[in-house]
Amino acid sequence: MAKVTRIQAGRYAVDDGRCIIKNNSGWLIVDANGAHDFGPVPTLAAAKEYVESGTVPLRQHNFSTSHGRRQSKKEFNAYLASEAKNGNPMPAILWVIVLCIICGIVVAVRGY
Repeated sequence: MAKVTRIQAGRYAVDDGRCIIKNNSGWLIVDANGAHDFGPVPTLAAAKEYVESGTVPLRQHNFSTSHGRRQSKKEFNAYLASEAKNGNPMPAILWVIVLCIICGIVVAVRGY
């Protein structure tokens, strides 16, 4: 289990040499050389979860607000990316297939 310690506002150090840095669009995980490792993830908790387990969890958000919908989209995209990075591209592949099916149905119904 990786230990995360606060360096300053918006910067956290991980005991394996990586850092978690606040960016405008979320949190980035960078490796010891300063190269981009993963991200952006929507919350610091999701970044810590990725550092500890290698995956980003999906949580429930309040869909009645635009902020909740935005956070949910960011978290879902981070989940797909973390699964693909860990060698499991199946969730991303299934998501693309579902989107293609939905687009095909829309085109068939609208007649374009």
